[in-house]
Amino acid sequence: MSNLSNFTPEERALLSRAQIFCDRQEQCPSSVMDKLRTWGATQDVASHIIEQLIADNYINPQRFCQLFAESKLHQQKWGRVKIAYQLRNRQLDSALIKQVLDSIDPEQYYHTLVNLAQTKWPTIHDADPVRRRTKLMAFLASHGFTQPEISRALNELNI
Repeated sequence: MSNLSNFTPEERALLSRAQIFCDRQEQCPSSVMDKLRTWGATQDVASHIIEQLIADNYINPQRFCQLFAESKLHQQKWGRVKIAYQLRNRQLDSALIKQVLDSIDPEQYYHTLVNLAQTKWPTIHDADPVRRRTKLMAFLASHGFTQPEISRALNELNI
């Protein structure tokens, strides 16, 4: 629990507001920092509040990374490249990002790629089969899958 004696009344109000913000949805430190700054906190105050939120387990970078990767893979159908890019944009530790990406179940990952390819393929209207395949490959690459992953899936699907 928070040691509020280290905080001024204004900082306590910001801490309380940040706790509510973190309770609503899993947050990473950079998003909480941004929110605190929009609420008028200085860099030092925001850093102090974030330290307290981490100590109180309102913010947990490991938990955030894991949930973010899982949700983006299953809901948005993103590949590892796009997930890693988005996590790096949130200023999370590279080792943590690598650990989370390595923990993704390869079978579920491949299944997601295959399902995305099967769903998109009928919607691509082009008379030239090579251009049609190229458009599908570009679409899958834009979702963060690598060329070897895409090629393997399309070859197995006979696309």
